[in-house]
Amino acid sequence: MTRLTLHQRLLVVASAGGALFGYSISAMNQTLEEVRSEFRLSSVEQGIVVSALVAGCLVGCLAAGAVTDRPGRRAVLSAAGAVGIVAALLCAVAPAAWFLAGGRFILGLAVGVTSAIAPVLLGELASAQARGSVMMVYQLALTVAILAALLLGLEQAAAHQWRWMFVVNALPAAVLLISVRLLPLTPGVLMAQGRDDQALHVLRAGRSAVEAEQEYAFLRATRGRPTGRRTTWQAILDRENRLPVAIAVGAGLMAALVGIGAVVYYSTLVFATAGVGGRLGAQIASLSFGIVNVAASVASLWLIRRYGRRPLLSVGLAGMATALTVSAICLVAVGGSVGGAVTVAAVLIFVICFAFSAGPLTWLCTVTGRVGRRAAAQAAGRAAGMAAGSVGPGTGTVGAAVRPAPGRRPRVGREPARAAGVRPTAGVPAVGAVAILHG
Repeated sequence: MTRLTLHQRLLVVASAGGALFGYSISAMNQTLEEVRSEFRLSSVEQGIVVSALVAGCLVGCLAAGAVTDRPGRRAVLSAAGAVGIVAALLCAVAPAAWFLAGGRFILGLAVGVTSAIAPVLLGELASAQARGSVMMVYQLALTVAILAALLLGLEQAAAHQWRWMFVVNALPAAVLLISVRLLPLTPGVLMAQGRDDQALHVLRAGRSAVEAEQEYAFLRATRGRPTGRRTTWQAILDRENRLPVAIAVGAGLMAALVGIGAVVYYSTLVFATAGVGGRLGAQIASLSFGIVNVAASVASLWLIRRYGRRPLLSVGLAGMATALTVSAICLVAVGGSVGGAVTVAAVLIFVICFAFSAGPLTWLCTVTGRVGRRAAAQAAGRAAGMAAGSVGPGTGTVGAAVRPAPGRRPRVGREPARAAGVRPTAGVPAVGAVAILHG
């Protein structure tokens, strides 16, 4: 494996990071009912267990900038992989709900650190031409991992063996732990240490001769600048860097604010509430969400090259706003078999729109650009992790919302979902994103 080219090693790390992210956020989707039943969770407790992961993401991202100052990004990413392994195994042996929530919080720390640091590290090591493909692999691995979690969860839920979901969760963390050690130090770090020859060697390993020389000259010109945390924030606030930083931060926030968290965490529960063929039908509908997500992510590789980012973002955000609004209306006011079918269709359309717009373009906006690239990438990584963490309370709210009202069972397929205790919370995030980007 050490004979892999630098680009191939970057793809392995991108795949591991994306898989850790995607599998972790969807590991409980299909088995949430088994966890709730075993630990006898209330709606609030269920929301806490689920959203503990994204709360950990928030803390992990906030801490990522501080902890990388001395050991460096490679060491911190390796540590995140090790922490992910331990946390996943702790979840697998959880004797109580509070233990499971704690394990998921620690797992979220690893996911948050990875989401904040991996795009920056990959962007610095990849050439300008390769950055897009590397980050698309990250996004594709994320969607494939979500599908894998849904498939495995369907099997484990039927066997009432939800703990195996977390055992498998340790695998992408292990791959990340190993693969990141195969990466060299970034040229910027090597130059700061006075190892100019090694920096030039790393640049030439992943870039053309012309691009390597240009990047080398740029690094030499900026080597004298201090590299502490204060300088990072000064660069972020610098007038010259405001536009790329604003785009990167906005992209990081957009990915979480459009409402994808509610679908990833609670699709099975939402489909069950909508009356989609009982529990098994709801699980199969969630599986279709994973399949559609992967297919649309693959199609996005061609769509982005063909139509560009801005048109896809405009169409995708408008489609997500419409789809979530329709699904919310069906859950609240329609009900019945028609309402259930329309809800499934609307959610799948939402996933398709996300997969070719906000999903992959978030990572592309994070790592591309020349002016203030490093500052913009660090800001975007932190913003993306903070945004992911900020949906933690929201997922808890949705979890409480889609659970049956106390003392009642939802009469699935016979009346609007409001009678089952569902409140109209879907649709708002995507509408807000459209208003912000087009205002």
